[in-house]
Amino acid sequence: MRALLFSALLGACFTLSSCSVQATTNVSPVTPHWQGQGVIRAIDAQALVIQHDPIPALKWPAMTMPFAFSADVDLSAVKPGQPVTFTLERAGDGFRIISLTPLR
Repeated sequence: MRALLFSALLGACFTLSSCSVQATTNVSPVTPHWQGQGVIRAIDAQALVIQHDPIPALKWPAMTMPFAFSADVDLSAVKPGQPVTFTLERAGDGFRIISLTPLR
């Protein structure tokens, strides 16, 4: 009987200790980012059209496509025909540019 009671108390202690660990563990989600390089083909208020090199991490071949961009992206330093590097993140069903650097 003592062994059964001891086992029950020990099990309860492990259950409570795992709950307290879960409650105090701070898990921060990490948003994945992908790097690309290409040439700007067009700029408008909602999107940049970029002819980009392959992006192996996304299993994308080289192609030309429009990308939305975050409000933080400075478009004043780029123009059509400009080579750039860019960083992408997921945005809804697609991707958006979160940083853009002109290549000289």
